[in-house]
Amino acid sequence: MSDLTPHQQCLLKKLFSPENVERLTSLIEGSTEKEWDGISAALLDQESASAAIVYVDGASELENSNAGIGGIFFNSADSEKEIYSFSENIGAATNNEAEYRALLRALEIGQELNINKLDIRSDSELLVKQINLEYKVKNERLQELHAEARDRLAGIEWSLSHVRREKNKKADILSKQALAKR
Repeated sequence: MSDLTPHQQCLLKKLFSPENVERLTSLIEGSTEKEWDGISAALLDQESASAAIVYVDGASELENSNAGIGGIFFNSADSEKEIYSFSENIGAATNNEAEYRALLRALEIGQELNINKLDIRSDSELLVKQINLEYKVKNERLQELHAEARDRLAGIEWSLSHVRREKNKKADILSKQALAKR
């Protein structure tokens, strides 16, 4: 893959989205969509596949109607090399909803970064066992999040495992930092 960081690749993919290519073609006289697609392919080397380890976590303050999510991606080949992280406030949500939303955001970012193999880790035993179909999802609001997560996972190679909280400290810190971003 090129020397671009995953974040730069994500920005380029957004720049060269079909809607933007249409705009670029109309703005730059004489340019064609095929030319823009060629530039995009040359910059992004779209055929390369990548794998990552991602730790996710959610945090909730029910008394303040406030929740945050966090996650951190590491290169699978070098598990010490951080490639991307996120910390976002999601407003009112239960802790379990925040855990699901952290997973969904990680899957969204993984897609944007062209990652097609994810080793996902979470300290939420409920989330892990529900996604891995070991537990039923009884809560109606979680059923929707569960269905969305399973749909997004269908397009990639993935594993989801439970880790102790001590192994998930960075994602935990990011989710708690997001609580202050209201």
